[in-house]
Amino acid sequence: MDEPTSTRVIRCTEENVKEFRQVVKAWPELHDLVKGLQEQNLFPGLRAMQITLTGSAEHVGKGLAALLPENAPVAAQSTHAG
Repeated sequence: MDEPTSTRVIRCTEENVKEFRQVVKAWPELHDLVKGLQEQNLFPGLRAMQITLTGSAEHVGKGLAALLPENAPVAAQSTHAG
């Protein structure tokens, strides 16, 4: 049987802005998107950002740390290998 899927929305706040920066830097596609939007003056800053995690309760429970390379699912890691 499939494991139930959990969802969690995490908004960037003063308390987690450092983690958001780590996620953006560790995720090449997201970093390129943010950089491109900043260059066009279309990105209002990390405080306007939110990330939605979907997956197992264990994975979603890791919060933003789930998106860092050491915690990413195997499929996500392979798309970032380069």
